[in-house]
Amino acid sequence: MKTKKLFVVLAACLLTWTSQAQQTLSDLVQEANAGWMMGSWKATTDEGGTFTLGFSWDLDKHVIVLHGKGDDMEFKGYSVLEPGSAEVTYIGFDARGAVSKGKWGMEDNELVLRVESRTDRGTWKMAAVFTAASGGGLNLRLHRLDDWGGLITPEQTLLRFKKS
Repeated sequence: MKTKKLFVVLAACLLTWTSQAQQTLSDLVQEANAGWMMGSWKATTDEGGTFTLGFSWDLDKHVIVLHGKGDDMEFKGYSVLEPGSAEVTYIGFDARGAVSKGKWGMEDNELVLRVESRTDRGTWKMAAVFTAASGGGLNLRLHRLDDWGGLITPEQTLLRFKKS
């Protein structure tokens, strides 16, 4: 009889634990209404150059790969949900040897990536703000950060992307 009760208690605990499983990165993307960003994007810079940006899933939707390429630069970053938390961490690399680390978050209904990059020339911090544009486009605003991590406005750069 004790064995049966123990089995029932263990089964109840297991069911409770599995029903409270941690959110996935895919769940957080859905909550942020950011699924529309997946795919390839292209923008023309003020100087007439082109910039491409791609968001893609990898490793069974546990990783988002962000790949950007401009006329004179290229980077690739990986975003993952930290186990045991609701924080999405970013780590990126560029063709000039920089290593970037950051966190994604929602601020004023906008998706914000705050990044610190280290190069052989020093360290710099910035924020990339991603918003939907009218007509189905993607706007990317790049901001410098103040000493407390707040966005300095106006943005330093604004790129307007269209699906490619």
